[in-house]
Order: sequence, then structure tokens, then C-alpha cells
Amino acid sequence: MAQLEVREPQAGIWGFYPLNRGELLRTIEACLLDKRFGPGRLPDRNARPRYTPVGGVVPHAGYSYSGPCAAHLYLELAENAPEVDTVVVMGTNHTGYGGVYTTTTRYKAWATPLGTVETDIEFIELLKKLYPRLEDDYLAHMREHSIEVELPFLQYIYGNNFKLVPIVVKEPSERMAREMAEAVKRAAEELGRRILVIASSDFTHHGYMYDYVLFTENVRENVAKLDMAIIEHILRLDTKGFLETIYRYGATVCGYGAIATLIEYAKLEGARAKLLKYYNSADVTGDEAAVVGYAAILFHL
Repeated sequence: MAQLEVREPQAGIWGFYPLNRGELLRTIEACLLDKRFGPGRLPDRNARPRYTPVGGVVPHAGYSYSGPCAAHLYLELAENAPEVDTVVVMGTNHTGYGGVYTTTTRYKAWATPLGTVETDIEFIELLKKLYPRLEDDYLAHMREHSIEVELPFLQYIYGNNFKLVPIVVKEPSERMAREMAEAVKRAAEELGRRILVIASSDFTHHGYMYDYVLFTENVRENVAKLDMAIIEHILRLDTKGFLETIYRYGATVCGYGAIATLIEYAKLEGARAKLLKYYNSADVTGDEAAVVGYAAILFHL
């Protein structure tokens, strides 16, 4: 099958972020400057790094909802990881195409209004050899928003001076998450890449529209409590406890497979986890009929 030149924006067309370049840059900076939900400031490009980030968990809803939350992680990356070769973005598989882990080599670049990001085909090809269960299917990426939504923030930090490894994740076991994490680490070492691993995931989706109703009163507060119970396992790098909690509550954390893989990668790197920000959509809108949780979690040495 012939390789397509560029994957054109999809999430932008659907309204996740503005398609106008200037408006998109203003929106990203508004997320950063948001004093209630965001960090309240722009990155200090001359800041001296305080630690070494290895990755993070970040939401992928529309920027008007989760953008300020995401901005917390990207501010930390901008100030503490000013240069990176490759970003492995592990997203949610909303479409159902492909396997448990699915990448694509059909697109040589991914486009947003801020330009195009080159795909790290060499990294992907090695990763497929190191982890043969990794499938290569562009259908799993063609109409998937969870990876694309992260790109403008990454471009705001790094310009187009990094390469992308896109992977969408379904429901891996703890063992599969560990094996994929080991393959990512080995690929980076063999190729001499400075990498970051991003798990793109929202947290609990609560309400009849999500076919998930646990609470009928104090929904905002109770969704936050449930999410924090899940997040505690992430902060302890407890993949088993994290997955068990997901299963126990039938939790609607859409990218939990990506998060589990990132936890395993963080353990291999000897990293620590830090919660930068949590809130949910009801905090923004006041609407408890449909509530989605958002968290920004940094993993660093």
C-alpha cells in the first residue's frame, strides 16, 4: 500500500481546537495563562531544568474543557525537557480498528495548523520487531483524535523539531503493558533517541450518555473521588492496583491501556510521578448530567 504524504487534521475539523493558526496559538496561550484551571503563566524558555521528564498523562478533550489541564504538563515539558528527538504518543483507541497496540507507517507526517510533524518510521519499524504484537493499521488512526489533540501543544513547545511515534491502545494486560514498555525503552536506546512517552487519556466519563451512572447526587464531587482513587495507583506506579481498580468499577477511563504502559515505562526508567492538576468538566460547566475527568500527571527522574 502506498504511503500517504500527510495525515491531515481531523480533530480540528471536529472542533477540538481552532483550525486558524493564529487563533490556535492564542487558544494554547490562553490555556497556559488560565489562573483557575491552567498553570496561570507561559513557559519560561530560559528556565534552568529542575529535573528530567520521561513522560506524562494528559487529557484529550476539546481545548475549552481540558486544554488548561493539559497546559500544566506541557509547561513542565517546555521548561524541563527543552529538546527531544521523538515523542511516543499513546492514545485511546476510540475506533476499534487494529489490535491491542496499533501504530501506522502509512503517514510520513502529521499536520496541524502549526505545521507538520515527521513520523519516526525508523523507530516504529524497530519497535514492531521488538514487540511483534504491535500492529500497523492506518484505519485505527485515520479518524482517531486522541493523538492529534496533543500535537499543537507539542508544536507550541518544540516547533516541528521532533518526530512522532503514534500508537493507539485498547486493553492490555499488565504483562503486555510491561513488554511494550520494555520495547519502547530498548528502541530508544538502540537508536540513541531522546524520547518522551505521553499517555493521552481522559478519566471517568459519567452520565447516561456514556452508559455509566454510579452517582445520582453530588456527581461532580463523587466523580472526583473516584478519579482520585484511580490516580493514587498511578502516583504509586502501581500498575496492578491501577488495573484492578479500573476493572472493579468498570471505570470509563478511556486511555487506561496507554496509562498502564506509561506506568511500566516509568518504572523501567526509575521515574517518579506527580499530579499537576485534576478537575472535571462539571467544574467548568456546572453540568452534572455528563461529567468527564481530566488529569495532568508528570513522570520524571
